[in-house]
Amino acid sequence: MSNNDIALIFDTAEYYSLQEACDYLNRKHKTNNITPKKLLKKISSRGINTFIHFRMDSYLDKPLQAKIEFYNSNVFSTDINIYDLSEKDLKPIVDTLKKLEKFVSNRIIDDLYMGSFLFTVSKETISNMTLSNDPDDKIFLFGLEGFIQRPNYTDDPSKPRQLAEWQITVEDKSYQLTDISYINFVIDSIDDKDLAKFAEKSPFSCSFNKRADFSFVEFNIKLSDIIILHNDLLSLEEESLNNKPIESKGKFESRKGVSYKKVLAKEIAKHVAEEQWLQDTENRIKIGEMCNIVWAKLIEYNLSEELPNHIDNLRPWIKEVSPSYASEAGRPKS
Repeated sequence: MSNNDIALIFDTAEYYSLQEACDYLNRKHKTNNITPKKLLKKISSRGINTFIHFRMDSYLDKPLQAKIEFYNSNVFSTDINIYDLSEKDLKPIVDTLKKLEKFVSNRIIDDLYMGSFLFTVSKETISNMTLSNDPDDKIFLFGLEGFIQRPNYTDDPSKPRQLAEWQITVEDKSYQLTDISYINFVIDSIDDKDLAKFAEKSPFSCSFNKRADFSFVEFNIKLSDIIILHNDLLSLEEESLNNKPIESKGKFESRKGVSYKKVLAKEIAKHVAEEQWLQDTENRIKIGEMCNIVWAKLIEYNLSEELPNHIDNLRPWIKEVSPSYASEAGRPKS
């Protein structure tokens, strides 16, 4: 066995940083031409999965949540059209989804403290990183597209095996998420002192998108933070060596999952508005006032996280059911 063969054995691992992946490929093919930036461009063009790894201490002053934005589940029956359900029928579905999301979020956070997960970096993030000239540039992380738990390196990140284990039971029925395709992290505070403490402990530089009573954590990552699995690296190597055609993509693919709570929030908004306008026999409630009524009702339904940034942005949600008299007159001409 040659020295190069021995070195290659020690360069081989289950996952790599991009620099380690380059070392492996350069040694294997007896070259020194492959760099992390060149490798990243190949990864991006061929849609190969990449990951980041981090853990957070469990002694954070304010709770951290995993907000699961897009997913599929078995909560909805395939033979039920939610658009035909009444507000009364929608409420238990909202409650079940809320319980399921909270349970899965808690399990993700528990494992986050243990540091056992690799989180999938979004394709948008990788694409932006390829355009950066400085390897130390910090690139905004557009959410996470799933995860795997070490050492389950062959799992599909959108359908990790943990989802089948993370079930809740409601009225003798078991519910679970069947896939996850978009995750963000949320801290239960908008206080600058709390957010500053979080930022100090964060493994990546971060900023915060504040909402009513919580803040989205917006991580920024560097080239050196990217991880690629050995099997994915081999797939990339094989495709490149065989000159496999690169699929042409004019735009990013849409999320695989559905923001069910957003759909439910919009349907409940329409039901609430329609019912209120039916009771408005004197034709007094304008659409702006109705937005305030609907806003309060959605908070009551524990759907505050699904609300748009501003009350006025509820108008498109309820415009479909608004009567003609609800339209507000424009400004008088000067």
